Amino acid sequence: MKIAVIGATGGTGKKVIERALALGHEVIAVARRPEAIAPTEGLTVRKGDVFDLPVMIQAISGAEAVISCIGPPLNVSAASAKKGMGNLSASLLTMKANLSPGTVMSEGIPNIIAACQRSGVQRIVMQSGINLSDGRELSYIHSLAVRLMRRIFWKAIQDKHIAEQALIQSDLEWVIMRASVLQYAEGKLDYTAGPLARINPIAALPFTDCADGLVRAAVSQSDWTGKVVNIGR
Repeated sequence: MKIAVIGATGGTGKKVIERALALGHEVIAVARRPEAIAPTEGLTVRKGDVFDLPVMIQAISGAEAVISCIGPPLNVSAASAKKGMGNLSASLLTMKANLSPGTVMSEGIPNIIAACQRSGVQRIVMQSGINLSDGRELSYIHSLAVRLMRRIFWKAIQDKHIAEQALIQSDLEWVIMRASVLQYAEGKLDYTAGPLARINPIAALPFTDCADGLVRAAVSQSDWTGKVVNIGR
């Protein structure tokens, strides 16, 4: 399958590209800074900006499925995050970004949807967060943790909620994947994923494992179509 990955230079986006290529798929990496992506066999790199619809239409042209990994920019590299207190630093940057998320999700996802519709792409997978859950499918303690995070990061929740609703109301074959806390670590492909899956929202999940779930949602999990999927431990 030919998959367009939007947000290709982010923590999850990089791993989605690696996983998709490893599974034998062709990948279109879409990023604002395409020069930051190294050439690789099976990989096409295109410049894209989710705030610019005409550019996005061109960027995903020829794709059979789209995986969106967009979110507030963190400005942290995988290499630096793995060193010493790197994951703590990445976590702090993530918190800061989610306190002031901007409108990258609420404006970007509708543009991606429109680009898919105009390009004839039917399947789209959107990376979201477990904090969008109301917690009913989680344990009592974990639901309390989600409610607390929803209060703290209400701006990011609001931005992602608008994005999720736009996708749900579209005519596309969509999957929304709500991930737990993510971290830079070796992935073991040992995770839980599924609609209303009972996960621990604060148990860190490697980006690699999240990426595997996103690729599965795009290419092989037809039973996830039109559903919100939780992924974590």
